[in-house]
Amino acid sequence: MRITALLALLSLGLVCHAQDEEYRVIPSLTDWIEEINHWPDSIYQVENIKVIIDGEKDSLIAENYFISHDTVEEIAATVHKPVEINGLIIDNDFGRHNGSYLTGNYRLKNIRFKKRFRIQDYQSLVLHTYHLVFEQEFIISYQQNPSYFNFISCHFKSWVAFFDIQDELFVNIQDSKINEHIQFTRTPSLPSLIVENSDIYRADLGWSKFSQLHIRDSRLSEISLQSSLFDASVHLVRNQIDSIEVSGAQFPANNTYIPFDQVSEKLFVLPISMTNPNRAKYFATDNMDFALSEEYDNLIASYKLLLSGYQNRGDRQSYGACFVEMKNLETRHLAYQYENNPSFKGFFTWKINQFLKIFSAYGTEPARAIIFSFYVIIFFALIYLFFPNSWDAHGRTRIMNRYRFFLKYLNRNEGASEVYQEEKEKELMPFHEFRDYLEQQGKTAPKFFYVTALPLYKWSVSGSRLSGWFLSRIDVLNGKWSEVPENGKFFKSTLVIGAFIMALIYDIFIKVLNAIMLSINTFTTLGFGEIPIKGLPRYLAIIQGFIGWFMLTIFSVSLISQLLN
Repeated sequence: MRITALLALLSLGLVCHAQDEEYRVIPSLTDWIEEINHWPDSIYQVENIKVIIDGEKDSLIAENYFISHDTVEEIAATVHKPVEINGLIIDNDFGRHNGSYLTGNYRLKNIRFKKRFRIQDYQSLVLHTYHLVFEQEFIISYQQNPSYFNFISCHFKSWVAFFDIQDELFVNIQDSKINEHIQFTRTPSLPSLIVENSDIYRADLGWSKFSQLHIRDSRLSEISLQSSLFDASVHLVRNQIDSIEVSGAQFPANNTYIPFDQVSEKLFVLPISMTNPNRAKYFATDNMDFALSEEYDNLIASYKLLLSGYQNRGDRQSYGACFVEMKNLETRHLAYQYENNPSFKGFFTWKINQFLKIFSAYGTEPARAIIFSFYVIIFFALIYLFFPNSWDAHGRTRIMNRYRFFLKYLNRNEGASEVYQEEKEKELMPFHEFRDYLEQQGKTAPKFFYVTALPLYKWSVSGSRLSGWFLSRIDVLNGKWSEVPENGKFFKSTLVIGAFIMALIYDIFIKVLNAIMLSINTFTTLGFGEIPIKGLPRYLAIIQGFIGWFMLTIFSVSLISQLLN
């Protein structure tokens, strides 16, 4: 209701204003186009005219907006002369048909303007257009009344401009094409621009003030928002943008949506230094561009402007991608500085940045740091695998002992369990001696000692006894292998070799596991006291410890940074 009342008041005000100014009335669009084409001067230059839309006479070049169909038709009328009007009203609130008036907004359609079209002080509230073609520039200037311009399926073959907008202005461009550029200049009234599914070569929106800027599903070769102020909202969504400038722009903190994939590798600044001979857009695409320090600083400031918006919005994906691209630019700048002024500090800073890029994408991907650390751990584990260490007491002889056990088993009458117990005899000797000592001395001591010590002995030898029992159950040889009948040798050989391979795999697994554990312990700098390895790997362990400390520190900082963001 409020909007309806406002529109009614605005319309009433415009009518009264028009009457006060004594606007010359043209009865139809058709008559107006005829007047332009037959105007005696080379330029149709007039003031204060009011064009009425005749629903019957203008049926080919105007239609009711609310019952129209967006089907492209042939051009029905052509304006051949340049048009410059100061004070124009297009009466699109009423259309005349069969002598009566139909209520509804009308839109202009199927008209071609061959020359420049310029309007100063457009007085109507709304201008709907469909399938208009402007061969030369289209200009709206000195707009002192609230207006809504709606362009659908229009083609502007030259440039479009809005100058000196003093009151509310809303421009909607849909399914249209602008061959050159669209420009807003001196806009204290904060106009709004909505573009959807359109093709615009260049949008010069810098150094202006806007209420809204929404561009969706469109193609733009260049868009400049330099030093512009946006009061309500800025949305750039699903566009194909070749280059964009945002340096110095002021975006609304809580209503800006510019996904970084819209601007990635497309940010530029206009050249400032006169040392830029071509005055071309500054992308910092090669090392020579870094000589332009002021442009470089402004480009970095553009990235930081976007980063601030992504952080306010909580857009982690865009924030990370924007930060990485900015740091890549800084890394190349550090390389340029080192080439021109070599120093250890410059070299170290440059290489640290390169390492951070590979290791954790400058701290934006902690998961990458974990993967990289895993590769380092595996690399050093492969080295430790071929050297003895005190963590694997039988590491060097483990596999040889396994061969010795199976060869003894194949050439003895005793079974696998007996051979195993014989192999373990030396290892179990201290426990057996403890049992014998307990049997001798326990009888002359309180029974408590005997009762509590005997389970300790049984628990100590339980592992060996369990293994011996298991081997006795799976023993298939029952004597020497050489005495096995020929018809059973193949089957039993297969079983024995299979068991040997399984045992060998287990031994290798334990050896690899020990090497990995040693590498993890070294990498995480948990500490050994004495480094449990000898030879060259002893010194490599020190290097790995330093690498691990350094990489884990970076990982921690990256993770904390992600949590804080």
